Amino acid sequence: MHFNEQLTDAGSMDVQPSWLPVFRALGLNIVILADFHSDSHPDDPGPLRFRKQKVYFEGSRRFSDRGFLLIPGEEPDATLGGHYITFLPRTVYWSHVRKDGQPFIENDPSYGKTYHVGSAAEELDMLRRENGLMWQAHPRTKGSAGYPDAVRDQAHFLSDRFLGASYQSLPVDQSEKRLCEVRCFGTLDDMNNWGEAKYMIAEGDTYMKYPDDETFPQLMVNYVKLPRVPRFDEDWSPVIRALRAGNYYVSSGEVLLRNWAIEGSGVKRLYSAEVEWTFPLEFVELVWGDGRTTGRQIIPATELVPFGSKKFQIPFDTTGKKWVRFAVWDSAGNGAFTQPVHFKPSA
Repeated sequence: MHFNEQLTDAGSMDVQPSWLPVFRALGLNIVILADFHSDSHPDDPGPLRFRKQKVYFEGSRRFSDRGFLLIPGEEPDATLGGHYITFLPRTVYWSHVRKDGQPFIENDPSYGKTYHVGSAAEELDMLRRENGLMWQAHPRTKGSAGYPDAVRDQAHFLSDRFLGASYQSLPVDQSEKRLCEVRCFGTLDDMNNWGEAKYMIAEGDTYMKYPDDETFPQLMVNYVKLPRVPRFDEDWSPVIRALRAGNYYVSSGEVLLRNWAIEGSGVKRLYSAEVEWTFPLEFVELVWGDGRTTGRQIIPATELVPFGSKKFQIPFDTTGKKWVRFAVWDSAGNGAFTQPVHFKPSA
């Protein structure tokens, strides 16, 4: 959003950006911004960049309150391959480059603890030290074409700091039965067949927005299980822990999940989900992987009326399954899906 540049150009922290009332009107509680991509001196080793970061942090604090949190995230394309999002649980000053003689960690008299990242190993080290997360932005397209495939064997992808990848219907293909059926779910299912649990987090590649823009149909959101919205000056780790645990689902807004869980033990389990919807449903599905291939059970739901609700309970056998996830899709192509749950291997 070039948020810090807007505030700097205006010379005031009280100038409300045009996109802020858009997000508030949608009922969003938390927005992770993705600035410092090509803006605000990403290649500067500190002096210029940190001044811009300070405005970014102070502006995010200015427009956050007890029910709305602006998190100053970033979309670097520095050391880890492709475009990616970094989310740290507090304000952290760091540069994408480290000049000769500059330490990795420095106590700056103006900004306190700062990082100067000069390699992929150092960027991963910073994420681990600060308990942050990263994920691949718009995987397999745009500036992330070929990713995360190209880094699937690298340390950052294999670490628990790599959450997974972003979800957005980009490009739009109206022949698909599910939003972003091939690119997004292909990435999600492949990542989980490759190794440990990885997730999809909704993103909005929106750039600038204005109050008269039609935003609801195009913006996917994450419903995260949290007791409350953290304050800006608190630790944002509850959000990170919920995301890292997969305690959220993604929705286009027309389909909602009130609750979802895997019930039972042993090989015979039950996937239970309480669903609400607006348009008539088309089908629900259980999707799983065995570490090499992906399978699914599709249950037609066209007999259900619009503006309805139902608790779905789908029996399944864990034999031969490495992970499983659940999704619901309506007649207009809208949907909601949960994150993959991996099964512990039997002794």
